[in-house]
Amino acid sequence: MKFLTKRKIILVSISIVLMSVALGAFGENRLRGSNHDIYHDLEMFANILERVQSDYVDTVDTHELVRKAIDGMLGDLDPHSQYLDGLAYQDFMVSTRGKFGGLGIFISYRNDYPTVISPIEGTPGARAGLRSGDQIVDIEGHDTKGWRTDRAVKYLRGAPGTTVSFKVRRPGDTVAIDYSITREVIKVHSVPFHGMFGGHIGYVKINSFARNTAAELSSAVTDMEKQGMKGLVVDLRGNPGGLLQAAKDVSELFLDKDRLIVYTKGRMPNSSHKFYSSNRHTHRGYPIVMMINGGTASAAEIFSGAMQDWDRAFVVGEPSYGKGTVQTVFNLSDSEAVKLTTAKYYTPSGRSIHRPRKKNGEPLGAIASGARTDQGKDVPNGSTESQIARPGADELRADSTAGHANKNRPEYHTAAGRVVYGGGGITPDFQLTPPKYTVLERRLERDALGFSFIVEYLQNHEIHKGFKVTDAVLNDFYAYLKKRKFEYKSKDLTDENVAYIRMMIGREAANNQLGRDAMYRVVLNADPEFNKVLSIFRDAPTLEKMFAYGEQQRAIKKASID
Repeated sequence: MKFLTKRKIILVSISIVLMSVALGAFGENRLRGSNHDIYHDLEMFANILERVQSDYVDTVDTHELVRKAIDGMLGDLDPHSQYLDGLAYQDFMVSTRGKFGGLGIFISYRNDYPTVISPIEGTPGARAGLRSGDQIVDIEGHDTKGWRTDRAVKYLRGAPGTTVSFKVRRPGDTVAIDYSITREVIKVHSVPFHGMFGGHIGYVKINSFARNTAAELSSAVTDMEKQGMKGLVVDLRGNPGGLLQAAKDVSELFLDKDRLIVYTKGRMPNSSHKFYSSNRHTHRGYPIVMMINGGTASAAEIFSGAMQDWDRAFVVGEPSYGKGTVQTVFNLSDSEAVKLTTAKYYTPSGRSIHRPRKKNGEPLGAIASGARTDQGKDVPNGSTESQIARPGADELRADSTAGHANKNRPEYHTAAGRVVYGGGGITPDFQLTPPKYTVLERRLERDALGFSFIVEYLQNHEIHKGFKVTDAVLNDFYAYLKKRKFEYKSKDLTDENVAYIRMMIGREAANNQLGRDAMYRVVLNADPEFNKVLSIFRDAPTLEKMFAYGEQQRAIKKASID
């Protein structure tokens, strides 16, 4: 427990609050108060904290109390302003810089232990021979039973060049294997997968917007152009965003020089800026479809909004999240920072991306949208839920609520005069509602039974390229569920659920034995949204035809609602 003198409490409080005032953390009304009012409030806070420290019935950690006070102050502003320290600070730096010191393994909590999902090729973990399904049972002498992923990550990550010792229990073995591995710089890829589908349609997945995103995306697109790409799908579903500069850099890969990408407006003069494309060489010559959903936010919304406003892409999916505020990070020390909201984003047409929300996260004046595809985020030495698309239904529904949802929203116009909607977030040109997960599917994924089944299955079987989930494999899986005492009824094995189980087993088999590229292909081939996009390319092979198709579908929906 840490004790603070009154003098230290006042000095710390003054430092925090003066910094907050200088950076605009207090509202305008508060700023109108005199310095005397602020110092009086700080002294009151210090007096109360000192009284708690000296006279409260139980011993308390005053450092923790001050931390909670800081969190309360920032949390009352908006959901995105926060104090960062420890692992939270490390995770933030990894997400923006795209690298960290570690082993290069995807891990998650499975069967009471942190477990290797897969090693990343070329990293210390892969070279040491770590395998999918390895349970990490001890780290630096600590029994890891019951350790959640975040706790294991804290021990496994560290400065490059340092060593971490741990023990692994392999499926089927009773004796743990000792490992001592030297950490290296691990690069986190913003673009984890790209590939060709249907012969000439390129697909690229963007997980986040970091310093390396534009370079990775340009490389992926160039590779597919060399393969004769005639159309491009950019998948931003579940992308939480990232750096504003990264959004600009990515956008100008496709937008002509001097095109406005985004502008910001804030209370302070230095928070208002306009960002233009400066790239003279862009990727063009084919139609682009961008996929978004309710998990698409921040920098991903800047990118999709700019492409939509300049008529460079046909946007498909669900309305995006509406995280349209700029956070500026102010470093307090080598391991601490405060992240404060300082401005709001606007698309080139003038739409505000920001959607105001209640404290529980629900949007004010929520826009109707359908079920959302669960999109996890892979973090090396961190949690991972393989980016699961929701297959199952034979046909994907266009969102029948779209016309009603847009009825009272402000209208804006793209460069070509097309109508787009404000009110927060990015509204797709063509809205799709993915089918919902069934109860059985959610239970199977929650307990990671596809993953654990494949780990056991591989003890007596081999998996090669072209692996199919046959009826025999399904029967083995049902037997495994019985052994695990997983309860379900025969009527639960509907065609939809069985199709999902086949995909789930195929996904885990590919990830375990064939690599993550193979896993992505299994998931995408069963993804109804992606397959709908491929059909749009077949039926409307140019952007002009796609825009016309979107307008036609919007008119049909509006007429049916009216």
